[in-house]
Amino acid sequence: MVQIWCMETYPTGDPRLPHHCYPPKKLIPDELSKRTGTTYYKLDLDDPVASARRIAVMKLERSFKREDTFTLDAASTIDFEEKLADLFEEVESIEDQARLITEGAAYFDVESYNGDWIRILCEYGDLIIIPAGRPHRMTTTSKNFVKIRRFFKEETD
Repeated sequence: MVQIWCMETYPTGDPRLPHHCYPPKKLIPDELSKRTGTTYYKLDLDDPVASARRIAVMKLERSFKREDTFTLDAASTIDFEEKLADLFEEVESIEDQARLITEGAAYFDVESYNGDWIRILCEYGDLIIIPAGRPHRMTTTSKNFVKIRRFFKEETD
């Protein structure tokens, strides 16, 4: 099951650590949606028919027209530390962001409507959709490996 929690107000040190607030405040996917607009789904990637159906519905509902696979691996990614630092910079996208973890794990941080940060530990089969205009960032876990299937609205030429 996905793990979601409120982050400490001023996280310091390695972003690949959990950074729970104290006392820890865990959330459920419905609370994540209410606080950030982010939607969470658990896909059974071992059932290709069911997962393909869920992805097709999501792509149709959200008008996602293209996708790619992004791998971040400390053992093989050139300039891994730089890429990690870039991904941990807060961004706001002009379109919805959908991310499906197909291998490894990653933390996605999403700013709530009241300015707090919510951390989502996404692992195999976890799909999140971050709405357009919502500040967010990501990093790997301390295992330094994640493979993500990313979905986009715009097609490239």
